[in-house]
Amino acid sequence: MRKQELLHVHQLLSLVRRDIETGESVPPDAFTAYDALGVSPNACNRNKRDHEAAIHRLLAGIETAIEARTEDDPSDPPLVH
Repeated sequence: MRKQELLHVHQLLSLVRRDIETGESVPPDAFTAYDALGVSPNACNRNKRDHEAAIHRLLAGIETAIEARTEDDPSDPPLVH
């Protein structure tokens, strides 16, 4: 994937994170690894690998938040992997 595409995906996932945090209870450590990395979607000066790492950590945090939600409400159908 090109760097510009990674920046776009990173930005979109950041919006997903914001929506999840706004609408639901999120475990306090769900996004700790992502935040510790210190790479924001607007950091155009960071290299491609930094954004790839940030995307993977952000996805892991989103997954943690979704799993916590399904544990809290077992009536929600499971996500298909």
